[in-house]
Amino acid sequence: MKHLQLLQRRAFLKKMALGIGATSLLATQGKLQLMQSAMASSSSYSHLNDHKSLVCIYLFGGNDAFNMLIPYEENAYNQYKLDRTSLALKREDLLALKGGQYAFHPSMPDVQTLYNENNLTVSASVGALIEPVTRSDFKNKSLQFPEHLFSHSHQELFWATGAATKSGVQPPGWGGRMMDMLISANTDPNQPALFSLIGNKPWQRGLKPLNFALNPKLGVEEMKAFQSNSWPPWKNSRIEAWNKIIQPNHHASLLEQHMAQTYLNTEERIRPLIDALDAQEIATPYERTSLSDQLKMAAKMISIRETLGMRRQIFFVGIGGWDTHANQLSSHSKKLKELNDALNSFHKTTVELGVENSVTTFTTSEFGRSYTANDDGTDHAWASHHLVMGGAVKGGEIHGDMLDLSLDGPDDARSSGRFIPKYGVDQYGATLAKWMGMTDSDMNDIFPNLTNFDTNDLGFMKPA
Repeated sequence: MKHLQLLQRRAFLKKMALGIGATSLLATQGKLQLMQSAMASSSSYSHLNDHKSLVCIYLFGGNDAFNMLIPYEENAYNQYKLDRTSLALKREDLLALKGGQYAFHPSMPDVQTLYNENNLTVSASVGALIEPVTRSDFKNKSLQFPEHLFSHSHQELFWATGAATKSGVQPPGWGGRMMDMLISANTDPNQPALFSLIGNKPWQRGLKPLNFALNPKLGVEEMKAFQSNSWPPWKNSRIEAWNKIIQPNHHASLLEQHMAQTYLNTEERIRPLIDALDAQEIATPYERTSLSDQLKMAAKMISIRETLGMRRQIFFVGIGGWDTHANQLSSHSKKLKELNDALNSFHKTTVELGVENSVTTFTTSEFGRSYTANDDGTDHAWASHHLVMGGAVKGGEIHGDMLDLSLDGPDDARSSGRFIPKYGVDQYGATLAKWMGMTDSDMNDIFPNLTNFDTNDLGFMKPA
């Protein structure tokens, strides 16, 4: 019985933490961080009166973009087939893109259509960089590089923050920092406007408590454990005790007062969300997959933006399974199909809601894969390609210079096809931030390496 009670208590506390969306954790990070957040932006975005939502899809594990986007021109394909050996896909199975130079993986027919109809683009040759790097720079170690290249945890953190953890303090993520500043565009700047469908991750953590964790299937769950209609009746004494606990004036301790008030504030915040989500239906069909569930809930949140007074929103979704060291042909095909199906349904939903021009969806992953095979899989590498979808993208194009895929060639960091990125994560993120309406000075504050590059715009978004 004691063990069961302990499990129930843990389950309740976990649900409470998810409902709060990490608010209490962020609220206690210290006076210094609060001072920083108060001075975080040199610009006010209260003048923005249109709607824009940004949706980040993180592919945990490192997507093999070189079998997602494949050379299709015959000579280039033949070289691809020679270099990729057992992992090379058959040319007749590939989904050709307009122009005839490249093709998508056979599992991505809807993404092919989105691209060919100008609703999706590719941002090429992107990766973790502190400053532009050549092969000579890498071999001579003459420039700065992100710490622990090819490590999942370190590169995931760098993608999220553009920096490494210092003295145990994790830097804020660029998604969270964007929302710190853009929140002034919304009618209630104290309400969370960054919603995660996959828990609390570094990318979404800013300096202010503005992120909120949602359940992909249920959205926001009520806190039912201590309500007056709880059953059985013997819980009444616990309910009475709980009601005293959550009264801030019941406590002498400032910390206890804060926790009680946080709980009450959370209950107050989630009620409008619960009511609005319950009343909203999405007609577009979705496959029953993890990513589809997450994107469908993001779509429902976008559909109630006016009820919540949201002019700027950010969403974080993600799926694992991209670390393809073995059995890659089969596992990668399944993951790309899940991505294809989810992107297609989400795009159709934005059309259904009439927001296809004001919602931009983009992929990220900690790194690409090695061009050479490791038996029937690939190893961790560096540069990759990313998909960007929406009516505001310059669709039907590949943006940026493509990598020279020659093994031991000018873009190969070593000799196994660990290609050096031509563009940094900071540039990729800044291009999206610019579309959201951010100023150059604020983007330089958000992206710590941005000033090391010649441009903060990779060109894959239409002018505002």
